[in-house]
Amino acid sequence: MAKLSHYIEYLAVLSGTRLAQLLSARMADRLGAGLGSIAHTLATSRRRIAIDNLQQALGDQLSEADIARITKEVFCNIARTTVEFARFKNTGIEGARRITFGDGKPLQQAAAEGKGVVCVTAHFGNWELLGCWVATLGYPTDFLVGTQHNKMVDQMLIGFRKEMGVGIIPLKSSLRGVFKALRAGHIVGLVADQHDPTGGLVIDFLGRKATASRGPALFAARAGVPLAPILLRRERYDRHTVIVGDLIYSPESGDDEADVRQMTIAYTRFFENWIRQYPDQWMWTHRRWKL
Repeated sequence: MAKLSHYIEYLAVLSGTRLAQLLSARMADRLGAGLGSIAHTLATSRRRIAIDNLQQALGDQLSEADIARITKEVFCNIARTTVEFARFKNTGIEGARRITFGDGKPLQQAAAEGKGVVCVTAHFGNWELLGCWVATLGYPTDFLVGTQHNKMVDQMLIGFRKEMGVGIIPLKSSLRGVFKALRAGHIVGLVADQHDPTGGLVIDFLGRKATASRGPALFAARAGVPLAPILLRRERYDRHTVIVGDLIYSPESGDDEADVRQMTIAYTRFFENWIRQYPDQWMWTHRRWKL
């Protein structure tokens, strides 16, 4: 039964992908927005999570009407991102090059040194397209990704990323794979803005205690490479803007735990700043605060 359900799920994803690839970019974006509106209506538990998260984090700045509007926009952004992901074959390298820089000099300078860079991002804007855009600059880029339960869907997603020139480092072999890539001078990208079930570091995030993964800072500190916080902000259906924060280096204080904490807090503050400015672009549907 599990295999049958996985096959049915795969066929559904494949059908949706084919439909998205047949449409123009504008129409595909409208499809994504429509699917997001439907998900907002039907996914009641996730909608409640998003509303509660927004109220807890930004309730002193937003009205109930603002929170309701932003919640719907969050669902639409996730769906639009999913549709864009399915259209990587259509988008191609030229499409990714239409992404514009904010201040990207820190990342370019670090990558040009050839020593490797750890890029850490969040579920903000279109986070998948971000990694592919970095690869279009000509820098070898690898993504650290988890494995989907459905192997057929997992292979499809891996294929999307490879079509845009991104290498894959499976999460289960993260230590060996990440350090090998960094030693080769690659950019290693990972998403690190969700609850860490292993406990991680306990830090303040948007005014509440939350766990954060040690991984990004630990990789950078042990490899002796910079940590680059980076986000991709959605402008419209075919325009995105890259936002790169200041490079973060290990303080090398002699206290590894303190260094990792300081680096993690630094990129978390970068995330917080942009999430507060564009709350509709972050994935509030996740149970981020579980402490």
